[in-house]
Amino acid sequence: MKLIIPNNIFTTLFLLSLDKESRPDVEVKEASLISAELNENDDYVGIIPSFDLITNKEFYVSSKFGIGFESALSNSYLYYSPENTNVDKILLRGDITTNEVILSKIIFQERYNLQPEISIDMNEGFERNNNYLVVGSDNWLDDQYLSGTSFCEQASELIETPYLNFVFASKSENAIKEFNAKYNNMSNEIVSGLSDNLDEIGLSTELNDFIKKEIESVYFDLTQKEIEGLKEILQLAYFHQIFDDLFDIKFVE
Repeated sequence: MKLIIPNNIFTTLFLLSLDKESRPDVEVKEASLISAELNENDDYVGIIPSFDLITNKEFYVSSKFGIGFESALSNSYLYYSPENTNVDKILLRGDITTNEVILSKIIFQERYNLQPEISIDMNEGFERNNNYLVVGSDNWLDDQYLSGTSFCEQASELIETPYLNFVFASKSENAIKEFNAKYNNMSNEIVSGLSDNLDEIGLSTELNDFIKKEIESVYFDLTQKEIEGLKEILQLAYFHQIFDDLFDIKFVE
């Protein structure tokens, strides 16, 4: 079995918390490319953005594992311009996925009655008169996240349940069953080994302290609450006419 993961802190912590003897072969790719890789390899398992299920309805999805958020610790942060109070445009940068593209439109419309223009930022550096949504590791550079607003917390507050940012998926039902059977209680494993694994990753002391404080607001073991939250946020995308037909997610225990 091969596991394909995006390169972020949370997938790295999941991987490092697996028993070394039972870790699968791992390939790291941009999050937006993983679903395409799964479509070409039936027995691979991938950690994919949850909104990729909209165009990959045939994927089987683990009902046991995922990566969800509900508080200040997040994979994505919003940075508002200190010089421009009008949120009429948001620039996306980092490991951008369907989740950020779609949800940024929904969140601003639902929560603030705004419809900002959403576009991908091709420039280097930040300009003070721009608003940004930054995804992944760029948030940790120079402790940038300290001046940001958790995008995942915004999503969680919208649906009033944890926001499931990533799911474990495959074209093979058996591959998901095998993965589910192999590992247990990942949230406990991640918390118990957190200090050592953060040392191995090599982040700043301040960021390490922030992660330790907030790690219990990140969900790696799914319950019915996270599963219902995923269904609800996909329904929101449907009501906003992002896709045409509601569908049943093919969960595998």
